[in-house]
Amino acid sequence: MKKFDKVLILTDMDGTLLNGQSQISEEDGRAIDYFIENGGLFSVATGRAKRSVENFLPALHTSAPSIVHNGSLIVDLRDGANIRRVDLGDAGMRLVEDILAHYPEVGVEVCLPDDQYVANTNERVVRHHQNVGLVYKEKDYREIEHPWLKLNLLGTDDVITRIVGRIEEGYSDYLFAQHSFPHLSDVGAVGASKGDSALWLRDHLGVSAEDFYTVGDGLNDIELLQSSGANSYAPANAKEPVLACVSHVLPDNDSGAIAALIEILDEKYSV
Repeated sequence: MKKFDKVLILTDMDGTLLNGQSQISEEDGRAIDYFIENGGLFSVATGRAKRSVENFLPALHTSAPSIVHNGSLIVDLRDGANIRRVDLGDAGMRLVEDILAHYPEVGVEVCLPDDQYVANTNERVVRHHQNVGLVYKEKDYREIEHPWLKLNLLGTDDVITRIVGRIEEGYSDYLFAQHSFPHLSDVGAVGASKGDSALWLRDHLGVSAEDFYTVGDGLNDIELLQSSGANSYAPANAKEPVLACVSHVLPDNDSGAIAALIEILDEKYSV
């Protein structure tokens, strides 16, 4: 039996695992390899699309399935296999029709298990694709194949806030919306948050609650962090609401946050 057998770390990517240059530092990479070599289960939980995360391979080393699309899909990055999927259903298309009728200036991205399309564009959509390294492809939403996993809505802060309120009032039985940034809201199916998928993955892997650790910095990580209770960690650069909800604070994402966590676990599991 190895030191970290059945110990699971789920970490966010941007602002947590990735440094300010959107890279995995050598320090964090070495620590991750040490953790995996000693039996640890390491994977990511991110709002990025599957293809966007695959851009970090082979530098990104994992030893367990990962959560992408903010919880709507669990995929094993080692072989590309999709493990769990939670679709938007018919409510996704109804919401897009509603948004385009009332907020035609809002950008709409439709995320599929293995692809992504722009159903309505604006400058923020173009920049978002550039930032996450996805090919920009426009398509009429009525022609986009199903199942749909998630919608990304991009617009001014106040308009996105109003749309989130509209979703909470009229679609809460089917959909939930959360802010990744003030100008970007992710819309997923009820039961498809990072937290929901983290608990599913923990149980799927047979990991006990006391051996389950999460790390994140953004507002869309709060449910993920809550899923591991006292084993929740945030880098020092995290948003204030995130720092307020975690049990432990690590060095910032430019100072080896993940390496610091693994050092803590190395001491904890040394006996």
